[in-house]
Amino acid sequence: MNQSDTVNAWPSDDASEAQISADSSTSDSEASQPTASALRSRLRPAGCALTFVPFADWEPERSYEDEPTIRYNMEWKLFAKNRNQAGETELNIVISPRKFWNYVLRPKLARACIDKPWKEEKTKIVLSVTDHKTGKIIKEFPKSDVKWSFVAKQLREWSPFLTSGKKITIIVTFYYRAIDVTKSGKSSATANQQADLEARTTGVGRGACIRKAYAMMRCPGAPCTKGDHCWQNEGKHHRLQPHHIRMLADYMQAGNNMNGHDDVPPEFRRLVKEDERQWEEREQDEREKISGRKRQRRGSDGSAVRITQVHCHQCANSIPPSPKTNFPTTSLVDFDMPREDEVVAYSIYQRSRVRTDEQKEYYMSAQELTLAHCFDLDMLASNQEKMFRFYKKHGIPEGVAWRYVCDAGSYIKRRQEGNNVQC
Repeated sequence: MNQSDTVNAWPSDDASEAQISADSSTSDSEASQPTASALRSRLRPAGCALTFVPFADWEPERSYEDEPTIRYNMEWKLFAKNRNQAGETELNIVISPRKFWNYVLRPKLARACIDKPWKEEKTKIVLSVTDHKTGKIIKEFPKSDVKWSFVAKQLREWSPFLTSGKKITIIVTFYYRAIDVTKSGKSSATANQQADLEARTTGVGRGACIRKAYAMMRCPGAPCTKGDHCWQNEGKHHRLQPHHIRMLADYMQAGNNMNGHDDVPPEFRRLVKEDERQWEEREQDEREKISGRKRQRRGSDGSAVRITQVHCHQCANSIPPSPKTNFPTTSLVDFDMPREDEVVAYSIYQRSRVRTDEQKEYYMSAQELTLAHCFDLDMLASNQEKMFRFYKKHGIPEGVAWRYVCDAGSYIKRRQEGNNVQC
């Protein structure tokens, strides 16, 4: 498969946004059909809509100029104290606006605001395309809560313009309000803060931040009911999932100092509590279906007999013991490359076998968990049941966990056969 075939096989970055776009383009009635058709012809020229590059496949240094993907430019500004404080122009972006915000723009904005006496107020978005018949779109959102799904939907609407050489631009202005602070010692404090920021961010990669986040959030005592990793707040342990750890890693990589559970950002607190609430609701619904279910049957005399399902308390509370760690009796395969790189290569292979970004993200989470706990492919292949339980316990869906564990052995075998052929 050549490069263009690979690009054509890319799915859209958010299928739900595409569906919203399709639904919103239908006319409300036959009477309004001419007007609606004219509007659609102005906003969506004839031709197939393009898609974004999935974040898992994105190569930041690669040029996508001649490839059939959605491309757009973004000019972002940080406006505070009645003047522009920071900003730059980002050219030829090919991932979805939501992904660009989460992984590129938000860390830059956090770095620009580090230790500044500012408070976010609102965000203004201006969408435009270099087509004289199509007007620009202006939206405002509270704080930094931009509805990126709306932005992505509009870019899909305008994507056919790209095939005729048009350009799409997004101007994002973040408005911050100044907060009064004491001016004494301000100069020396600012210098110390800048030096501390540079010391924290110099040479710190994402992998190191992820490992630090896992280590920091590991439960210090006996494993609690929330798993090996949890966030402790006001004496309560909150369940953590891989995407929570990634959020902390991004926060630290952006230069923010985090030395303990009290230093987590407000957005992390909100997300963890919301996810835990939804988890508990699902667990409660499942318990009601299983333990609270009653059914009726007719006795020999025709009367109704109620049968209540009774579960053995001892059996219900018994947890299967964790499988013992297996150690191979034969020598392991040496691929002549670092074991961490083997895990990354294997994860790339797994992501290439699925289409949706959701599944690609889960395989990325499995990779991060594997590296954070210093596991490798031989560990996966030799301890399938143990590793399967490990991934499930950390929030990886059962199907992804099963595939990630079961394919490791055959992947190692194919790599070994390939090495033998080359020799």
